Amino acid sequence: MENLRRVALLITILLCAPAMADESPRCIDIGNDKKRLDCYDKLHGFKSKDSITVVTLDKLTSPSSPQTSEVVVTAIDEPVSTAVVAAAQEAYDNVIANSQTLKISRVSKSKSRKTYYFTKSGRVFLKLSDTSSSFREDDIVTLELGFLGSLFMTNQDKVRIKVKEMKKRQ
Repeated sequence: MENLRRVALLITILLCAPAMADESPRCIDIGNDKKRLDCYDKLHGFKSKDSITVVTLDKLTSPSSPQTSEVVVTAIDEPVSTAVVAAAQEAYDNVIANSQTLKISRVSKSKSRKTYYFTKSGRVFLKLSDTSSSFREDDIVTLELGFLGSLFMTNQDKVRIKVKEMKKRQ
């Protein structure tokens, strides 16, 4: 009985070795770590359930030639928690919201001499700059992020005013 087990084990090893020998050297020869791991994952049937593709931009523009832009995109599969995805989405929404072109629908001054800019999209901004220049109704403005999270509005005439977005009351 003991010899029968040894013979069965030997036959199994001999039958499986050629199948594994065909695939393993192909994976070993791959130089890129990520691609080599993917090869082994496919070989052994591994599938990640909770992964997300993260895209990183390595180089946006060349400083020497601004007219030619070069974008290198690298995709990485990593397990990511729901909180990280929510935080990333919120940061993305902030960047998109602040890169918009807005139209001033109304300019209002309070009794305490504070100036408020109302936009057609419903956003309200408080003027923080001490300059005497101000925006008028129907001015087209863009939002720009400044140092330490400051926010600036710039109109079509290149007038730049520091502002603070007011929180909407619900």
